[in-house]
Amino acid sequence: MRFLVRPLLLLSIFSVFACSDSQHPDAFPPKILWAWERPEDLRFIDTKEFGVAFLAQTLTLQGNEVVYQPRRQPLQISDGTYLIAVTRIESTRDSAKTPGLSAEQQKSIVQYVKKTIELADIKGVQIDFDALLSERAFYRQLIADIRKAIPENYPLTITALTSWCVGDGWLDNLPIDDAVPMIFDMGPDKKAVTDLLAKGNDWRETVCKNSYGVSLDGPPPKGLRQNRRFFYFKSSAWQEHDLDRIKSFHEK
Repeated sequence: MRFLVRPLLLLSIFSVFACSDSQHPDAFPPKILWAWERPEDLRFIDTKEFGVAFLAQTLTLQGNEVVYQPRRQPLQISDGTYLIAVTRIESTRDSAKTPGLSAEQQKSIVQYVKKTIELADIKGVQIDFDALLSERAFYRQLIADIRKAIPENYPLTITALTSWCVGDGWLDNLPIDDAVPMIFDMGPDKKAVTDLLAKGNDWRETVCKNSYGVSLDGPPPKGLRQNRRFFYFKSSAWQEHDLDRIKSFHEK
């Protein structure tokens, strides 16, 4: 069992380095739990069936700065758990500190992301950034720089707004292994997306066709393809009985 507190300090706590045998995304467990910024005890999961994508840090773009906030909540996991380090990127909503979206900010973010693969047992990296239209060029270059900066054997994935997966094309040729469409909290896109899936249709963007991001806070969307990987979100701490709830996402 491992007990992780403030994961970016994990290297000094345990004096171990990340494994060098990271795997292709096809080797991911079929089900991944997102562990966000709260105390989590996930020792009850079957590590052959479930992995964990945990929030390792939050980076806020503010003026010409990148404000760093490490994970502050404990995460308990069993040995052998497949771990994905998630970096959440946000833009300040303070109009007086509008993000500059500079090359220096890109370089800073890349260095922070590289630090996460030094944590023990990390197998992959995920970026969570709901980039606005005006931020897409910045994000595209950032993803390219991150891909160059981390070893090739570390899968690089991103979360994706569903609108990104239905045809605007901006994800084309991004050097990522997977874009996980988040089929929850969709706002005005909810009806169009749920109708699309319920009718048996699929995303237009190929990179979105590997996984789904779903939330246990609502009913399972209809029309999900069961041969894909599922990332599960929950707004409160995970409990063992939640595994029964997950089964409902896979019932025909």
